[in-house]
Amino acid sequence: MKKLLLTITIYLVSAADVPAQYNTWIQFKDKNGTSGTFTKPTSYLSERAINRRAKQQIQIDSTDLPISRTYVNQVLAKGVRLKNTSKWLNGITVAMNDTSALLELRKLPFVKHLELTLVPSDYTASSISKTVRMTKAALDPTYGDAFHQIDIHNGQKLHSAGYRGKGLAIGVLDGGFYKANEILVFDSLFQQNRLVGVRNFADSTSDFFSINMSHGTSVLSVMAANLPGKMIGAAPDASYWLLRTEYAPTEYPVEVDNWVAGIEFADSAGVDIVNSSLGYTEFDYSGMNYTYQTLNGRTSRASIAANLAARKGMIVVNAAGNDGSKSWHYISVPSDADSILCVGAVDANGNIANFSSYGPSSDGRVKPDVCAMGYQTIVASIDGIYPSSGTSFATPIIAGLVACVWQSLPHLNNIEIINLMKKYSSLHASPNNSLGYGIPDVYALYDENRLVSGISANAISKDVTAYFSGGNLVIQQVGEEKATATLFSITGQKLGEWQWEDKVNISNWNLLPRGTYLLSVEAHSTRIVLKLLKR
Repeated sequence: MKKLLLTITIYLVSAADVPAQYNTWIQFKDKNGTSGTFTKPTSYLSERAINRRAKQQIQIDSTDLPISRTYVNQVLAKGVRLKNTSKWLNGITVAMNDTSALLELRKLPFVKHLELTLVPSDYTASSISKTVRMTKAALDPTYGDAFHQIDIHNGQKLHSAGYRGKGLAIGVLDGGFYKANEILVFDSLFQQNRLVGVRNFADSTSDFFSINMSHGTSVLSVMAANLPGKMIGAAPDASYWLLRTEYAPTEYPVEVDNWVAGIEFADSAGVDIVNSSLGYTEFDYSGMNYTYQTLNGRTSRASIAANLAARKGMIVVNAAGNDGSKSWHYISVPSDADSILCVGAVDANGNIANFSSYGPSSDGRVKPDVCAMGYQTIVASIDGIYPSSGTSFATPIIAGLVACVWQSLPHLNNIEIINLMKKYSSLHASPNNSLGYGIPDVYALYDENRLVSGISANAISKDVTAYFSGGNLVIQQVGEEKATATLFSITGQKLGEWQWEDKVNISNWNLLPRGTYLLSVEAHSTRIVLKLLKR
């Protein structure tokens, strides 16, 4: 095929080109001297990121403010080089050729914590947390062989209803996207300018698509592929950011900090959903390993950052890991975070894949949260379209379908979407430690929660009429069936709830602003949602 030509801004990390032998995480005590203010968030957040917060009524807080440049400059004056920053966790990763500066760095009055995250292979110490679990391993002709991995979730029906992820931005944190700009399944992604941009947090390689690792390419294909008759992904109309955080040749906790930098950037860029087919437990230096006790969602910096992303209105979808058949059979971080979707793997028949990692988290929460087809998943790379296995490839199925669900239910916030994904899964009533809540049915989720304009004849077996009249909200149904009505703002805030038979006239709504509202009416386990316009 003819190579597509387009302009993509490639951002590079600021570490020097010469590899350093040591990386160190430095956390600051405060943000004194930050350049950011709460009154002017546009200096550090994109308009899209601000709008996402506003839509879900999420306040901008201190974790959004940039770190203190004064502190950074004092650290760099010790002869180290800046690699990544984290405003959420208020710290930086620096590179150094030896450990001679560590003592001086510890003495800085604003330093709260300091931790080596990358050391030479021959490093030894009396004491001083990544194994990346990335296995690289048709009934509907439109989807090609990828039909089964979408069909198991009723995803093709959601696509047919018009929801293919349009308007949602997905950030892909991974290890490499080799020649993704030359692969036919991504043609529409480039032609329609839905590849928003790329960024490399792992090293200073200048040609983003020349890094010889295809794992991220395959992961992206599971979501973004759009080649009818050959392969259709889970969210073929979504927009994408490609964020390289993984350095494949070695396994050190510095990549956890790369991950944190990547997800913070995704937030600032206005990403809605993050796909992370990465996980961390063991490292090349065993003294840095995580233990099962640390899988509590509150210990690893990546897990803390994942939870912060959820607090800021994003949905993080992370692979459970591929250790299910090993002595260490548990999930990895940041899958232990409590406000994300941890994804296990099943085959096309819904049976658990033997490699899929198990829960629960060390504090007893159900993990994984949901499952998707990760055994013989159809993926694409520069080598063609073929099956591959791993929770790495189950994860983007869920991330892509979450985008389609959120497109179909824009009035819901991120936590409501996460909870519905679990509620509409096959084992919701009896989750376990291998499948979690099971396999989501995204079409049923959409169909039973979608907005209905006007009167629904089969919603509660009676016609319902509702409207604003002056300062009153009038709700009326034909018949004497008892019902409950709940009024919400368009962002999902509950404004009031009433029970009635026949008709209710609720007054004192004069102060309610003009705009669109949602009225949920329930009776006998059936539900209708009406759009109301207050003029």
